[in-house]
Amino acid sequence: MKNTIKIIVFLILFLPFNNSTIRLFTHLTIHQFNFITSTAFAQGQAGTDIAVLGAGVGARALGMGSAFTAVADNADAPYWNPAGLGNINSAEITTMQTKLSSDTDHYYVSYVSPLWGGALGVSWIQVALGNISQTSSEVDSHNEVQNLGTFSYFSNAYMLSYGRELNDKVSVGLTAKYLTSDMDQIAGGQATGYSVTPGLMIRSSHVTLGLKIDELFNQQQWGTGASEQAPPIFRLGLAYQNPNNPGLFALDVSQTARSGYSPEFSLGYEGAIYRGIAFRAGYAEGGFTAGAGFTFQHAMVDYAYVNQPSLSKENVHRISLSGIW
Repeated sequence: MKNTIKIIVFLILFLPFNNSTIRLFTHLTIHQFNFITSTAFAQGQAGTDIAVLGAGVGARALGMGSAFTAVADNADAPYWNPAGLGNINSAEITTMQTKLSSDTDHYYVSYVSPLWGGALGVSWIQVALGNISQTSSEVDSHNEVQNLGTFSYFSNAYMLSYGRELNDKVSVGLTAKYLTSDMDQIAGGQATGYSVTPGLMIRSSHVTLGLKIDELFNQQQWGTGASEQAPPIFRLGLAYQNPNNPGLFALDVSQTARSGYSPEFSLGYEGAIYRGIAFRAGYAEGGFTAGAGFTFQHAMVDYAYVNQPSLSKENVHRISLSGIW
């Protein structure tokens, strides 16, 4: 596996991306995907998902059903596909704050800017839970558990990303994440870790192919001495846009490299209603999404109506505020 990854990195850094190289890269990527998934399925790979990264970011992408791997053309690119940074020509900042449930808050800020022949991204995501009850492991004489107090939980992801074009059709990128978790007032409830996500985009006149591997390398170390690794998640995206039709169609397929996980599909659409106003719709996690975007000069407001049953029993409204200059 390591030798295959080294070859892929060599192709990205040193070889010109002509048709032959792209075919070789695609073959090696598929080989790497088959190796990781077959190994994980055969061994029942242990580990947990990195929760702070699971809620998604950016109302535009979420309104399109999270089918954004082959789109990723704004300040959300470090999260959805760092290769999209190769298409960033202006500085952009975006922010979002969402209450996922009565006691869970989600915070997100991302800034991207052209730099070093490509674009650099700096992002922060936090999931915060407050006033969680800590109870005894045994019942008292009245057959009831005892309330030992309350604690709070904070999980952060600090992301540094870079992407650039290799030619007019191919761009690559990489996001490095520093992860922290803190269960306040719980002994051993602190953790630090890292995660790495590479990405690739290949564009033609009307179609864009996107590929990223979330958590390709990752680890979290807890204060108790326990170590966790999340299984890699391969995400393949396809986007279609015809200059004669203002609509953007997107499809994503993702596969977690762990036994018991089935492929997940996401669909998305974005269309212009009027100058500066966009409508979005999508399908993901067994539910429909919808959204709208409003642009005025250098400011943007995006809204998404999201159904994420894995995160909340209720439908969640997500709003992003962005600026570009």
